[in-house]
Amino acid sequence: MVKKKEKKSTDEGAPKTSFLNMIMTLFKKRPYLMMGGSFLLITITVLLIGKLNSTNDVNNEFQTEVIERGDLIAIVGATGIVEPNQSAELNWETTGRVEIVYAAVNDMIEPGEILAELADNTLSQSVILAQADLVSAKRVLEDLVNSNTESALAYANLLEAEQNLREAEEERDDWNYNNASDERIYAARSDFLNAEENHKAAQLVYDNLADLDDEDPKKLNAMELLDEEKLKRDKSLRALNYILGKSYDQQVAENFAEYDVALAQLEDAQREWERVKDGPNADDISAAESKVAAAEATVSLGNIEAPFSGTITKAKPKVGDQVVAGSGAFRIDDLSKLFVEVEISEVDINRVSVGQRADLTFDAIIGETFSGKVIEVSSVGNDTGTGVDFLVTLQVIDPTALVRPGMTAAVNIIVSEIEDVLSVPNRAVRLKEGQRIVYILKDGEIQEIEVEFGSSSDIHSEVISGDIKEGDLIVLNPPMEFVTNGGPPAFAR
Repeated sequence: MVKKKEKKSTDEGAPKTSFLNMIMTLFKKRPYLMMGGSFLLITITVLLIGKLNSTNDVNNEFQTEVIERGDLIAIVGATGIVEPNQSAELNWETTGRVEIVYAAVNDMIEPGEILAELADNTLSQSVILAQADLVSAKRVLEDLVNSNTESALAYANLLEAEQNLREAEEERDDWNYNNASDERIYAARSDFLNAEENHKAAQLVYDNLADLDDEDPKKLNAMELLDEEKLKRDKSLRALNYILGKSYDQQVAENFAEYDVALAQLEDAQREWERVKDGPNADDISAAESKVAAAEATVSLGNIEAPFSGTITKAKPKVGDQVVAGSGAFRIDDLSKLFVEVEISEVDINRVSVGQRADLTFDAIIGETFSGKVIEVSSVGNDTGTGVDFLVTLQVIDPTALVRPGMTAAVNIIVSEIEDVLSVPNRAVRLKEGQRIVYILKDGEIQEIEVEFGSSSDIHSEVISGDIKEGDLIVLNPPMEFVTNGGPPAFAR
């Protein structure tokens, strides 16, 4: 049986044609299509490249930063000079020659410690005499405190005054035959003495007008007044004589006067006894101590004495130096505490309060930051001509020996701290129609976002509302205006 040879399919075994070959065959048969296709391909390529370049231009034109959550610290900054707790410039207060110098720079000294002395024989006369006065004043004070002589004398004087009064009273009562009471006698005597003085005054007025004519009205009035005062005097004298039972003559007047003196002396003796009977009087001791202090003050002009505890930071005297009043001697600084005074603008002063902490840095101390605390805020501002500043004092906490008075400190007062907040850089914020806005870069496009802020520092502000989230790219250098026209925003030129 003869087998028939099977006819092979025309597709089978033939080389397969690619899409590109088909396009090329079509172009060969219809050349005009080749020109149109080439133009279409070039157009598509240009558009794709333009789109890519536009996206790259947006990415390259703007600076961006990733929005993150973190702590927001608001500060108020200023500069000031480091000052010690206390400082004093000590000067000589008299002339003389330096004999002894006890202290040198960096010595620690205590209050009252003598730092240098002048030779006694070179001091002024007043200082030398004060040394003798000081010895006498100290002796008087010692006697006053330790001796009973004063109280003993006061008691003896009291006894003597009591005896003198009794004798004067007996002599006065010798002529009181009517046995009138002391109150009645003294009232009558007082009336008489007053009338006697008035009569003498009227007599003086009349005597001054003696040269006038007897009919002159002034002289007549003076005569009339003199007569009236004489009648009053005579009447009071008769009343007194009646009470006394005898005439009020010179002897009686002397007895009265002696009694009055004895009574006054007794009162003085009683007051003195009351003052010293319980020991030295406090006022007397104070007066004696004042005399000692005055003498000591004059004597101390010949030396330099430390007014408080501290460190010698300047020492000028040398043995043999001839000094005059006002010459510089020492400077003392109490370095146990250090402070910095800064001036804060009225714009920021209400954010500063006592107790706030601060960071302090110094140009002279590289790489170290020190802690400080606000201890005083002035209530009254100082007009500088360009604004009003308020003085704020800070204490340096735990300073090292590197921190010295006179250094310039850069102070950052921490006025508020907020933890874990979403914040944006202040440089990225713009104001548009009264609303704060920021720009977010997403997928190569700029988006404008309205935001509201809470607390702010010098660098960042807390975001409290707005369609932004952690991880967004915020534009740090947005232009003033964007033009979109349906495509990626571009800076308006």
